[in-house]
Amino acid sequence: MSQPTLISPYGYDASTCGYCTPSGSRSAKATSRKYAFEGSQMSVKFYQDIINRGWRRSGDFVYHPDMARSCCPQYTIRLDAREFAPNKKHRQVLNRWNRYLSTGSREVDASSTDNKGKGKGKKKVEGEGWWTELHRYEVDIGEEGVVRFETELVPAVATPESFELYKSYQISVHQDKPEKLNMRGFRRFLCDSPLIEQPITYTKDADTEGLPANYGSYHLLYKINGQTIGISVIDILPNCVSSVYFIWDPDWAWASLGKLSGMYEASLARRIWAAGGGGGYVYMGYWIANCQKMRYKSDYSPSFLLDPGTNVFHPLNPTVDNYLQHHPYRPFLDIPTEEPPPKSTSTSDVASATAKDADMDDDEDSEEEDEDPSEPSMLFFPSPPPPGFANLSGISEGMMDRTLVLYGGARGSLVELKDLQFRNATRVKQTIRELYAALGPELIAVAGEGLAGIKDRGVLTFG
Repeated sequence: MSQPTLISPYGYDASTCGYCTPSGSRSAKATSRKYAFEGSQMSVKFYQDIINRGWRRSGDFVYHPDMARSCCPQYTIRLDAREFAPNKKHRQVLNRWNRYLSTGSREVDASSTDNKGKGKGKKKVEGEGWWTELHRYEVDIGEEGVVRFETELVPAVATPESFELYKSYQISVHQDKPEKLNMRGFRRFLCDSPLIEQPITYTKDADTEGLPANYGSYHLLYKINGQTIGISVIDILPNCVSSVYFIWDPDWAWASLGKLSGMYEASLARRIWAAGGGGGYVYMGYWIANCQKMRYKSDYSPSFLLDPGTNVFHPLNPTVDNYLQHHPYRPFLDIPTEEPPPKSTSTSDVASATAKDADMDDDEDSEEEDEDPSEPSMLFFPSPPPPGFANLSGISEGMMDRTLVLYGGARGSLVELKDLQFRNATRVKQTIRELYAALGPELIAVAGEGLAGIKDRGVLTFG
């Protein structure tokens, strides 16, 4: 029997913001607002459905920013890995990396261009293109270099080695205090996952060497001579690779591993798509128009922003970019096209112009670190509701009465909400009404639809 998606509402809250303040500090006021719930276990399809509506997870804490009331509106951004082409900075990083792997030299050769050598790898890389150069000196895929480089896709499980790399990264790059970093926090943040593994069905006779057998949560390890120097924390979902976080060894800052990891995640999404197992996108988390440490994501093109009011993806172009830097949220289709775009002619140029330095993005590859669910300040559900949410008045008692609730713990039974009694029924129903408004009735399991009807919907639980 399949496992159901279990959700328990936290509600609407405010917290301090880590995006508009320097690394290692947070804003003094609770200016970031969001709605959240706990997803103790979720089907991969359910999670794919909600990230297509602007949600993200940090462990089992699942949240949706209030785009109209937060100091730093956070837009879901995704890259079409099928059409991705590295820009000049990406190519320079890749050339430098391949030069190191093939010669052992870390020196930057200013005259170096794209590596034109013909690999005689053990296994042919699918097609020809940038991904061929990316994997040229990778063990079991490309030709043998002077330096042994390999990648390994493993389940998202905490190990002493991965924790030590995480600790070193957080202290060096994000100025975290050593005493605040422990295995428990690392496991909760970047290893424990509520996603329920589901087999991936690939096209018959497709090349699946090195690809995952299941959708779920993974660590993509980058190894030099057997030592892990970087970890991409990712969720692999039916339509995408969802990038959660990237950790890298501070001793390897010269290699711009952030850019390399972005290309490797794009290659993984593309390979899964080519084998018939996914949609070929990389979801890069949230993009914030006025946050320099988040704008590096604009360098990956073609990218698309989710309009939170309509849940439709739109191209991230200079007009949209310029508008969002100077205005609060409004439906993307209503953004006036006559407004002058930035001087730069491409979104990548806009991102480059606002960066503090050319390699700032490698230090800031993971936005979820600032979305700490601890110590929230609970608030009343706002009116009008956040963009993309329904009005509470449209959620009827009859609609909620059929809500399925897991009663009695993990070994309990499914009952309808109307059959339960609560000490404060008014407050409970208000909480559930808010959950309906935030998620949408079509994502909440109700009675009368059988197992097939609730398979990828949320079953309510109470903590």
